[in-house]
Amino acid sequence: MASKSFQGSSDDVAAPDAHVAELTDALFGYENLLQRLFSEGGRLASAVVAAQSHENLSPVAGHQILSAISNAQLSVSGAIGYMAEGHRQLEVMAQKLGIDPEAFGDVIKRPAAREATPIGLAA
Repeated sequence: MASKSFQGSSDDVAAPDAHVAELTDALFGYENLLQRLFSEGGRLASAVVAAQSHENLSPVAGHQILSAISNAQLSVSGAIGYMAEGHRQLEVMAQKLGIDPEAFGDVIKRPAAREATPIGLAA
């Protein structure tokens, strides 16, 4: 998808809302991609174990592939965690800019965060 800039465009008034919509759409698209990737990694690990079982191999045979899949899954899991933190940072920014923070999807708060200030959420 091409990058869009609204500098000098005739619809400058509507552009910020369009950019917020584009940001949220890209954010959720990226997160869905990470979730699908994590799910496929789990499916791959299950397929490896099923293949080992079907061939009546020792659990030790092929353990390197399971280790590689596990390491990849850890990386994807870390990326999902980083995106969760990104939600919180976007929420703080949205509050400062007067944008509806619920637009970024992190609306179910941890009990400790319900009464927190934006600085508390960023910490």
